[in-house]
Amino acid sequence: MAIRSVKEYKESLRDGRRVYIRGEKVEDITRHPILGITVDTIAGGYELTASEDPSVRDLFVAPHPKTGEPINRYFVTPANREDLANRTKMIQRSIEVIGGLPFGRDIGTDCLNAAFVVAGQMGKKQYQENAMNFLEHLRKNDLHTCGAVTCVKGDRGKEPAQQKHPDYYLHVVDKNKEGIVVKGAKIHITSAPAANEILVVPTRQMRENEADYAVSFAIPANTKGITFICRGGRGAWSDHEFHADRPVRELTEAMIVFDNVFVPWDRVFMCGEWQYSMLIAYTFATFHRFTAISYKVPSVEVMAGCAVAMAKYNGLDKVSHIRDKLADIAAYVETLRALTNAAAADPVMYGEIAVPNPLICNMAKLHFASKYHEFIKLIQDIGGGILATAPDKKDWDNPDIHDYLEHYLGGSEKYSTLDRLKMIHETMRHVCSHESAFHEVTTVHAEGSMAAQKMMILAESPLQQYEAKAMAAAGITPWSKRL
Repeated sequence: MAIRSVKEYKESLRDGRRVYIRGEKVEDITRHPILGITVDTIAGGYELTASEDPSVRDLFVAPHPKTGEPINRYFVTPANREDLANRTKMIQRSIEVIGGLPFGRDIGTDCLNAAFVVAGQMGKKQYQENAMNFLEHLRKNDLHTCGAVTCVKGDRGKEPAQQKHPDYYLHVVDKNKEGIVVKGAKIHITSAPAANEILVVPTRQMRENEADYAVSFAIPANTKGITFICRGGRGAWSDHEFHADRPVRELTEAMIVFDNVFVPWDRVFMCGEWQYSMLIAYTFATFHRFTAISYKVPSVEVMAGCAVAMAKYNGLDKVSHIRDKLADIAAYVETLRALTNAAAADPVMYGEIAVPNPLICNMAKLHFASKYHEFIKLIQDIGGGILATAPDKKDWDNPDIHDYLEHYLGGSEKYSTLDRLKMIHETMRHVCSHESAFHEVTTVHAEGSMAAQKMMILAESPLQQYEAKAMAAAGITPWSKRL
């Protein structure tokens, strides 16, 4: 069984896992009004691998590197720029075809790829074998994964070993010949309650006295001692909304509590090697930011499209200051696209593993995050105040007031009032809603803070080379030594 069906995926989630949302324990997440949407969004990924369209199926299904058996292409460890480019294409095509991102395999393999890199750098054969065996387990069973990275952290001004509660960072509390026992909590974990396997990596660099916090492993989601506490979500479309004829696509985040969870040694990728904790966190961040910038391109394309459409519906698309704003919007989108493609095209090799260019990945993520609020503001400005005050679909459907809305809410005569209202509501979802406020925060903090991206940009930039060129230009060093 290398490629699962939607039915098989959903059935695998009925495994006794411990899940809570809004104070309620959920017995079957596939039937929950909020978590069920997360399940259906992820299930879209299984629809893609079963697609009858060869252009879709051939993108998402690849031959096993050794046996030739069909496997999900996310389980192909990137070895070159083509493999990295395919990851971007898969992420973006997912959104185009199913209307959302079946987020999980990408993050899970971001973690596993980082574990491969670090095991190779350690030269520890057991960890390398563990990572390879686990990858084969994913390939054989076509499992959905999540990446558990961010610890709850407690007092951000203190190191892990200085915290009031040692469990603010996930850590090893016991070891024996069978495996390790871990305790702590990870937070902000996307699609976690609907994953089959959880991949854990350290959230930061650890010191020598924090070796117990330098731990990486994989564990089934229904393992004893694991509890998911989930964020609420919007649920299905309501009859108050103008919306496209497609399902809502949304993923739920969760805090994962590890309450003395046993992990067998054959599922451990790091345990106590604190000297490598920075490398695994750093490598994961690079892979994950590459995933992030890949999925953000189609997201901001739609938002940019809302701005273009609203300018037309409002009859302002020829006005100079509106066109100036549209130019800024287009530049934002196309810079992100160019940086994303460049990160795949110029990888850094760790043995046989291609890591997306760390400098460019962090430049792209910083570009996206630091300019996102300005991007939102431009769309709000073009859309107008009606984005905050528009009547809803129930008003439109009420015969007592429909004619008033039809008459008074028209814009450019080239377009119908109904189409204008549909576009207003689509734009509202992106820039004037609970959902948009949520994304404004996650854009800043997901995949690492802007400070983290700047730190990595400084670490990867050739600052000494810049300085050498300036020294030569100033005549302080000979021009012949400028390189």
